[in-house]
Amino acid sequence: MTNKEMVSALFEEFFNKHDFSVVDDYISPDYIQHDYNVPPGREGLKEHFRKMFDKFPNFRVDIKHIIEDGDMIAVHGYGTNEKGVAEVLVVDTYRIEGGKLVEHWGTVQRLPPEQFGNPLLM
Repeated sequence: MTNKEMVSALFEEFFNKHDFSVVDDYISPDYIQHDYNVPPGREGLKEHFRKMFDKFPNFRVDIKHIIEDGDMIAVHGYGTNEKGVAEVLVVDTYRIEGGKLVEHWGTVQRLPPEQFGNPLLM
């Protein structure tokens, strides 16, 4: 599996299907989290997203671009709300080592309401 395929699989299986069983397959036990909203490590990631998926059971991220540079992968996509409408722009950057994601930086930008569901984003 290539690095891009691994990141795509993580997004599809974890962020879109909310399958927590895949986290250990893709994320290093020593995962470094630079997002101040998410606790460190694999367990911190699981804890944060359990709460988020409970609150937003239909949340998903539709990937638009994946860019790879050496051991770094950047993902650009749109997070959808409960009605399946694009509501946030998401950019995540990961460092990969030994076939696992070992470090993460991320940002989420809320779209202005007039952009919600804009077909140009989809």
